Amino acid sequence: MLRISYYLLTRKEMYVDLGEDYFDKQKEQSIVRHSLRRLESLGYTVTLKEPEAS
Repeated sequence: MLRISYYLLTRKEMYVDLGEDYFDKQKEQSIVRHSLRRLESLGYTVTLKEPEAS
């Protein structure tokens, strides 16, 4: 907390919350591959389909 405070105060920047799923979005492909391998190792047949843009 002190590092964040120091960084923000010395650079005169506002704190921006990145959101609870920030790291999930960064590693989305890795999470998908891991989940796919895990399900297949449990005996499931998995077909991936891209979500439709809305």
